[in-house]
Amino acid sequence: MIKKISKFFLIPLFLFLYNCQTPRVVVYEEGIVSKGMSREDMKKVFRFKVLGAHNPFKGECFHEYYPLKKKEIIAGSAQILTEIHSDIKPVFYILENVTIPSHKTVLKKNECLYGNGTLATWTVGHYEALDYISKN
Repeated sequence: MIKKISKFFLIPLFLFLYNCQTPRVVVYEEGIVSKGMSREDMKKVFRFKVLGAHNPFKGECFHEYYPLKKKEIIAGSAQILTEIHSDIKPVFYILENVTIPSHKTVLKKNECLYGNGTLATWTVGHYEALDYISKN
């Protein structure tokens, strides 16, 4: 009886932990995210591959829109990311050709509605993302 219960809990736990990968693993090692991807495709890839705090499409959002350049920086929740003490740095995704930027909803506080655009690049720091925007 105990073996059956332990298998019942261990298998879902293993599957959960297997799917909880850091953004660095997804972007840099597996190559699942690639330049030129649409925002919708990124959202589908991140659905089960990235922890909530690092997922730019879950819950609260971090976004900065630059209308003159039609570029936007998105990342996981800035508030949650600052509360996590780990060696994992947040990944900032830079989208180009953005005509409809992300914006916060009125009904659910701080939750984002996502616009359009394609992935131009990503950086591991906010200043690097700002530098990319200013140069391109």
